[in-house]
Amino acid sequence: MLVTYVTSSHQTGHDGFTASYEAVCGGEIEVEDTGHLESPNYPEGYQSSKECVWKLSVPQNFQVALKFQSFEIENHDNCVYDYVEVRDGHNADSPLIGVYCGYKIPPDIKSTGNKLLVKFVSDGSVQKAGFSATFMKEFDECVLIEHGCEHNCINTLGGFECSCKPGYELHSDGKHCEDACGGVFEDRNGTITSPSFPVTYPGNKDCVWEIIAPPQYRITLNFTHFDLEGNNARQQDCEYDSVEVSSKLGDDLLRKHGIFCGSRLPSLIISEGNSLRVTFTSDNSIQKTGFAAVFFTDMDECANNNGGCQHECRNTIGSYQCSCHNGFTLHENGHDCKEGGCKYEIVAPMGTITSPNYPDYYPGLKDCVWHFVTKPGHRIKLIFKVFEMESHQECNYDHIAIYDGDSPDSHVLGKFCGTKEPHPILATGNQMYMVFKSDASVQRKGFLATHSTACGGHLSATAEVKHLYSHAKYGSHNYDHRTDCDWAIEAPSGKNVHLTFVTFQLESESDCNYDFVEIYSGLDTSGLLYGRYCGNSNTTEFISINEALLVRFRTDDTISNKGFMALFVAVDQDNGENYGGSEDEDADEENL
Repeated sequence: MLVTYVTSSHQTGHDGFTASYEAVCGGEIEVEDTGHLESPNYPEGYQSSKECVWKLSVPQNFQVALKFQSFEIENHDNCVYDYVEVRDGHNADSPLIGVYCGYKIPPDIKSTGNKLLVKFVSDGSVQKAGFSATFMKEFDECVLIEHGCEHNCINTLGGFECSCKPGYELHSDGKHCEDACGGVFEDRNGTITSPSFPVTYPGNKDCVWEIIAPPQYRITLNFTHFDLEGNNARQQDCEYDSVEVSSKLGDDLLRKHGIFCGSRLPSLIISEGNSLRVTFTSDNSIQKTGFAAVFFTDMDECANNNGGCQHECRNTIGSYQCSCHNGFTLHENGHDCKEGGCKYEIVAPMGTITSPNYPDYYPGLKDCVWHFVTKPGHRIKLIFKVFEMESHQECNYDHIAIYDGDSPDSHVLGKFCGTKEPHPILATGNQMYMVFKSDASVQRKGFLATHSTACGGHLSATAEVKHLYSHAKYGSHNYDHRTDCDWAIEAPSGKNVHLTFVTFQLESESDCNYDFVEIYSGLDTSGLLYGRYCGNSNTTEFISINEALLVRFRTDDTISNKGFMALFVAVDQDNGENYGGSEDEDADEENL
C-alpha cells in the first residue's frame, strides 16, 4: 500500500492528519513453488493477543511441506499461552499434527493431502521474537523411476537422497553404490574389524555388518580390542566415532544393545534373535586404531519346548538354565518347580508379582508377604491385572491387605477380595507392604499385578538427613525420557529446609530448556523461583525462605544422563541467611 501526502503553499492553518497501521497476518496461500511465513513483527517481538491463520494449498497429488528456520515462542509445558498449531487440512477440526512453543525448532512437517493449516496465537502477557518458516510444494521423488538411485531412494523435503544396502557405501556421485566395509555374514563364527585395523581407521566411514544365524540360534559378540574417539561414560560423548550393536527382530525392528566409544571394552553381547547388526561410524577429525571382535553362533535350547523348563528358560553359551516364578524354587532335577517360601523383598524398580501357584488355584492356608522398597523420593505403585479370590463382604476369608510403609503397623491402603480388580495403589513413600492370606476352604485363581515406581510427592524434612534421587534406577541406569516430577519438601514450623545436591548430571543446554531442575520457595510454583539448572555440578546448596521447598525435575524425549542425588534436612531458621548456591544466581546457573 502507498500513501502520498501532498500540501499546497496556498493553504495554511490545517492540522494535517495522523493514522495508525498494522499488517494483517494470515490468509489463504496458493503455493506455486516455495514461500515464507513469519510471525507478526518478526524478528522483533510479536504483538500480544494475536491470532493468525494461514491456509496453504498446493495442486492435487502434491503435499505441503513446512520447515522452521527460527523459533522462539513463550514457553509452557502444555503450550497454553503462546503457540503455533499445525493441522493436516484447512479446517479447525482437521487432524492435529502438533502444537509447538518454547525455543526448540519443530521437526519438518509434511501434509498427507494438498492442504495445511498454520495457526499462531499469542496471549496478553509475554512476547518473544516469534518464528520464521519456509513452505514448499512437495511430492515423493522416489516414486519416479528416473531418480537414479542404484539401491534405495529416501524422500526428503524438496528432494531425495540415495542410500545403499549393508556392505555398500554411496559413491561420490550420490547415486551409485560401491563395495564398502561391512557386509552380511552367515558363517557359524568369524571376526569383524574396523577399516584398516590394526592401523588407524579412516574418517567419514559408515560401515554396517549383519550377522545372520540359523533359526533358533543366538549370536554372541565378544570385543577383543576397542579404541575409538570419545568416552562411553556418557551417551552424548559418543557423538563423534561410535559402534552401535542391535538385534534385528524384523525388517524394520531393531533392539539396541548399546552405543560404544572410547577405550573400554564393551561387555559380552548376546543377540535376542538370530540376527545381529553392528554399525561403525567415524567423523572427519580424530582417528584411533578401531576395534576387533569375534562372533560365534549357538543353539538357543530354550526355543524348543522351553528347554524342558516348567517355568522360565534362560539361554546361556552352550547350554541353558531353568528358573521359577515367584513363590517357587527350582527342583533338584533342574527343570521342575516346587512351592517355596512366601516372603519376598522386592527392590527392583518394576516387575510382576503373582499369588502362589498362579495361574492355577492358590493353595489353602497360605500367608505371604511382599515388602517393596525403592529409592527415596519415589513411591511404589501397584496395578492389578488379574484378580480372582474368594468373596466376602468384610474380606475375612481369603484376601490381600496393603500398607503404606514397611510393616502391618503402617497406614492401611486397602483390603481386597472377590473378583473386582482393585484400583491402582500408590504409596506415599518409598516402601509398601502387602500381605496375602488364604483359609482352608475355597481357593481361586489368585492375582497378577505389576509394580513400578512413581516420582514426586510430599517429603518431610526432619533433623535426620534424608536422600532424594532423580529416578528409581539411579546409579545403574540414566534417567527416563519425558520425566515430570515435583517433590514438595516441608520442614516443621519454625524450621527451614536445607537441600544439598551431592551429584548432578543432566543434559547440558545454554538455556536449560531440555532437561532441567527448578527450585521454588514454598509448596508450589507460586513461590520464589531460585533458578533453573542443568548440565553438571559437584555441589549446590539451597536453604528455604520459609518451611518448604519445591524441587521440579523435567526431561525431554532425547538425551538422558546420570541424574542427581540430593540430601535434605530441617535446620533452624537462624541458619537460613543465604538462599541458593551462591550470591551470583547467573553464575550459579552457568556452573550447573
